[in-house]
Amino acid sequence: MYHVQTMYNIKQAAARAGVTVPVLRAWERRYGIVNPGRSSGGYRQFDEESVARVRTMRTLVDEGWSPSAAAGAILDGSVPVRDDQPTSPAGAPTFALGGHAAQGTSPAEAAAMTERFLAAAKALQPDAITSVLDDLFARGSFERVATDLLFPALEALGDAWAAGQLSVAGEHLASSAVQRRLGQALEAAGSGDARGARVVVGMPPGGRHELGALAFAVTARRAGMPVTYLGADLPVEDWLAAVDGASAAVIGVVTARDRHAAIEVAHHLLAANPGLVVALGGRAAQAAPGIMRLPTELTESVAAVRTSIAA
Repeated sequence: MYHVQTMYNIKQAAARAGVTVPVLRAWERRYGIVNPGRSSGGYRQFDEESVARVRTMRTLVDEGWSPSAAAGAILDGSVPVRDDQPTSPAGAPTFALGGHAAQGTSPAEAAAMTERFLAAAKALQPDAITSVLDDLFARGSFERVATDLLFPALEALGDAWAAGQLSVAGEHLASSAVQRRLGQALEAAGSGDARGARVVVGMPPGGRHELGALAFAVTARRAGMPVTYLGADLPVEDWLAAVDGASAAVIGVVTARDRHAAIEVAHHLLAANPGLVVALGGRAAQAAPGIMRLPTELTESVAAVRTSIAA
């Protein structure tokens, strides 16, 4: 009898290891943690050992190791490769939250990556933007990287545009690249435990700055929560239809205009669904009677929603 080795394409390998495809690519290129073969068509192929290596590195990073130290320990054999794959009750890979994913990144390194991000946006260089994002997300778990590195870079992007130092095209190019990356992370996070309390996430009418809401949706799915992500500029009537059977609604609030529109959506949702948990998240969010304001940190926001649903 011959044992047939199961092989995975990069998307399958990333999903089984609990990372996004860009993170897997970055860890392969930067740290040499895997050396995949190629199919007859030239596509990467990963075996179980490669998946286990990436899964082990992800676990170490979530526990506080810097990516370089984690990769070095795996490659020199000082840390054994973990070939187990924890799963949620629904069968989807589970993901550690919190930790110190960006712990190995100094303030100077973070500032340098932000400057690279801005320079690439100003020069309208999509490949350079992709390279910076690869570097960012190779620093560890999604939650800490998004909070500690990505959001500050996006804030600097907005400040540069407001100051006239960055063109509209540059801002759109960089923001679109981030949105695609977050969309990939949302897909890689799976669908959550189908038996859990469903959370609907999106933006109010006129709300278009959806990156924070999308990052929350990724974090919630990684925590095992079933999430329906609706995107930007959603009319009230569509919100009302989307929350049917849901346990919570999270509305993104980035600008003062978003705040007024979000509160109006929240009032409609509560009137039609008295038991629904309604929360506002984002830098312009404010608490209101019957409406929760979420913390700014992603994992704390997800925990707050989960706690409110349970209560």
